[in-house]
Amino acid sequence: MNTDKKINNRYFYNGLMIIISSPSGAGKTTLCKKISSIDNNIFLSISYTTRKKRKSEKDGRDYKFITKNKFIKMKKSNLLLESAKVFGNNYGTPLKDILRKIKLGKDVLFDIDWYGAKQIRRKFPEHVVDFFIMPPSITELRKRLIVRGQDDIKTVNRRMKMAFGEMKHYKEYQYVLINSSINKTVNKIMNIIKLERNQRLDIKKINSKLKKIIV
Repeated sequence: MNTDKKINNRYFYNGLMIIISSPSGAGKTTLCKKISSIDNNIFLSISYTTRKKRKSEKDGRDYKFITKNKFIKMKKSNLLLESAKVFGNNYGTPLKDILRKIKLGKDVLFDIDWYGAKQIRRKFPEHVVDFFIMPPSITELRKRLIVRGQDDIKTVNRRMKMAFGEMKHYKEYQYVLINSSINKTVNKIMNIIKLERNQRLDIKKINSKLKKIIV
């Protein structure tokens, strides 16, 4: 797919798929919300889930809450870009909306785990820019999980155990950042996104010139 256009001497490109992964409590959700709020060209992907809505969550803002049967039908109909099952609950990313934005040159931001990232990488490697967010320490990670008050101690312990397995996948990502400060981490991510955008624009320009020379 190639939707490159040149308008007012500015090159437009197909959008990026920006993936941010981390263990629960390392800050990826907060980072994603901040990043999407400060850049009008970055749209946060809202995942479908079959789990119950928490009191602080809003349908369509945090997740799109659906039944298990509906989720299964969507998956069988190939309507999901990626999907995963975590703690007995299903999660998935809508495919159609994502592709529409990418074709228009919009960047889409994904708050997903390593397994979902792997699926997107396999399908659209040329579009992906991915980050793995590490906590400052294991002690701090546990503290954040307890302080946020979303889970009981039993679930916190399960998330901690799961975190060790998730962090083993950091080598699969282009960029690995330690999130000791939300604002500093946001700035680092935004600088990298700008760099990735510029690199792609440069490649588009070079390809355009080469085509003229070859033709």
